Amino acid sequence: MLVPLPTYPLYTAVIARIGAKARYYRTDPHRDWQPDVDHLRSLISPHTRVLVTIDPNNPTGAVYPPGVRRALLEVADEHGLTILADEVYGELGFDGAVPLLGTLDRDAAVVSLSSLSKAYLAPGWRAGWLVVGATPRLDEALAAMKKLADGRLCSPGPMQYAVVAALTGDRSHQASFRHALAERARLTTDALNAIPGIRCVAPRAAFYAMPMVSLPPGRTDEDYVLALLRETGILCVYGSGFGMPPEAGSFRIVYLADPSELRSVYADIGAFTHRYLQQA
Repeated sequence: MLVPLPTYPLYTAVIARIGAKARYYRTDPHRDWQPDVDHLRSLISPHTRVLVTIDPNNPTGAVYPPGVRRALLEVADEHGLTILADEVYGELGFDGAVPLLGTLDRDAAVVSLSSLSKAYLAPGWRAGWLVVGATPRLDEALAAMKKLADGRLCSPGPMQYAVVAALTGDRSHQASFRHALAERARLTTDALNAIPGIRCVAPRAAFYAMPMVSLPPGRTDEDYVLALLRETGILCVYGSGFGMPPEAGSFRIVYLADPSELRSVYADIGAFTHRYLQQA
């Protein structure tokens, strides 16, 4: 399975659980965390079966432009791969909802996953859906999914009624939600980039950013994050938890808090980072 790096840890856990093997393709922070399609191609072997995409992306907040999305579809078609498209943040693009990958080719072998949790503000309901491309290549997979759902899954029955209401009802709340998230994303990007030693790519969707701090030799992202927690009480997730090299100094921020609180948090991160780098 081809998996983006940084990745969402659920995928590494599931891949290990089923005895599959992950091969990680790069996304580039110098190109707004876009996938390196050439690197992805270099990882494909006769054993490759699945290409995982996370767009909009957790943990980086990236959104893939149409050219990149078409390239991913072309690679999958050329090598007979199924795309597992994590699109749970699709309706939280700051420039508007991001179309499903499968809308670029409705016959492509794409399995799209989404949920009530994010854009419909129902975390904890554990209710979601999948959309399967029209290709006959996925008929057996879809039949297996239905069999699994009928025989083994304990579904959140009452919550599933909310899926129809969410997808066919009033979505006016999403516009104000996207606006609020975009405001927090701008604040986050500006504040972090103003801190000497930190670089942050501007998120384009969702509520995550993955800044990178220029660590002293011998230090890791875990060292930085744990020191930040102990000194300030601010908890982030170090990037190596998402598969990034520890020496890269990446860490994930969730910027859902009120802007006034975020300003205070980023001021504390700035002061801490100055002390941390001076002491190295």
